[in-house]
Amino acid sequence: MLKILPLASSFHDPAQVRQSVNLIGSALASHQIAHDFVPESGDIPNSLLIVTGGTEHLALAALERMQGPAILLAHPHQNSLPAALEILSRLQQMDRPGRVVLLNQGAEGYHSLATLSNLLGAYARLQGLRLGRLGAPSDWLVGSMPDPNLVAKTWGPNTIEVSLDLLTAAIHETAPEDTLPFQASFQNGARRIGEPSSADLNTAAKVGVALRKIVREHGLDACTVRCFDLVKDLNTTGCLALSALMDEGIVAGCEGDLPAALTMVWLQAVTGQISFMANPQDLDPAANTLWLAHCTIARSMVKGYALRSHFESATGVGIQADLEPGPITLARIGGRDLREVFLTDGELLTNGDSDLRCRTQIQLRLETDVRTLLEHPLGNHLVLIRGHWAEQLREYHRLFIH
Repeated sequence: MLKILPLASSFHDPAQVRQSVNLIGSALASHQIAHDFVPESGDIPNSLLIVTGGTEHLALAALERMQGPAILLAHPHQNSLPAALEILSRLQQMDRPGRVVLLNQGAEGYHSLATLSNLLGAYARLQGLRLGRLGAPSDWLVGSMPDPNLVAKTWGPNTIEVSLDLLTAAIHETAPEDTLPFQASFQNGARRIGEPSSADLNTAAKVGVALRKIVREHGLDACTVRCFDLVKDLNTTGCLALSALMDEGIVAGCEGDLPAALTMVWLQAVTGQISFMANPQDLDPAANTLWLAHCTIARSMVKGYALRSHFESATGVGIQADLEPGPITLARIGGRDLREVFLTDGELLTNGDSDLRCRTQIQLRLETDVRTLLEHPLGNHLVLIRGHWAEQLREYHRLFIH
């Protein structure tokens, strides 16, 4: 929802100002852009309508109480556009990001504004979101252990530390009969069941029921789990548990990888899409292709799946899924201060079936040079969503992460 503060100079006829605001409002409604005009003493706006010239100082004063980038709406009359350009020029001198959106007879301005409105909504959703970390990052994530305070400072979500012992205790407390609906859901949907026994499936279902309980008790919007401790201590895996949470709209990442989970949260906030977190396995610079693989994935992303053992440990239950070919976006947040991003559109080409990789395996062709991953990696996990979203995600990064 756009909360728009109209600004007009006292030199202009109030009746003409009201007419201009009403015309802009009608145009926004016709383009199905949800909005509300707010008075100067009302709710804090997230965008300014520069109704007339002579409003430069009014805009700068209003922006002092507004967070985020400056979204300046201009129109072709009453010196609106030159005033908006002057305001943005000053903001750029102050290193504050912003955009001028010209609303005229063309469709481009309204399309841009709809995108910006979505990004403002995503930004609001990320502020204060509760991202639970159950256990420390896996020991091998030497480049993916940022200070959790950076997550909130740079991107908005609060990292909630939850002891993995609480999950272990909840697993032991879960009665076998309480897991039956969870277990049946995965078994009935599978095209085949490979290595896992009935006991393996029941134990994996216990993890699912217990993790859902922990998420609810701590009010988590997302989580990442040090899942290999489950393999070591309980001879089971969290693959089904994470898959189920993803399909319930709870972002759930593996191995305590906080930047990867943050990437998943960001992509879902902007696009509404469920994501797939996976490891790069092989790449071909000549064809610009990349293989990804992991042992868990949301079932709503796939066209079919088998239940297999977890790859590295040959224990527990993992998911071997097939995905439809088509457009994708690949992303990763990282760097020393979590301000760097890897982003590219691409195409999903085919699925794999190697016994030497994690169970769900897909090959992609990227629009960005795949050698970037070798030259400047941001971590050992990448995150995939359906559709081409890279440009909208880059715009978010330009406006909100600086």
